Amino acid sequence: MDVEHYLDKGRQENEDILDKAAFKVSQILRIFVEGIDKTKFVYMYTLLYNQMGQGPDGKPCEEGDENMRHWLNTYNTHLEFCPADELVNKMHEIIGYLESFQSR
Repeated sequence: MDVEHYLDKGRQENEDILDKAAFKVSQILRIFVEGIDKTKFVYMYTLLYNQMGQGPDGKPCEEGDENMRHWLNTYNTHLEFCPADELVNKMHEIIGYLESFQSR
């Protein structure tokens, strides 16, 4: 087998992992969006999770999942839109907004 075969196999395995991660995020957030950039979607979830998805012990909890779903489905006055309604078209803005809290 040539090197290209192994590279293709690795790419496919990476794509499969990303598909599974994006599907899991969709299940947790209870939102399913066609045409979304899966890499950015999973990254957005990690930002949300780091801010509001953990319990006091730092572990995942249902309350944290509810907090993330609520934030995603509520009109945001700073963004001037509901994030869930604009996941495909304004993902860059949503990520930028969430990243701005990382340094605080």
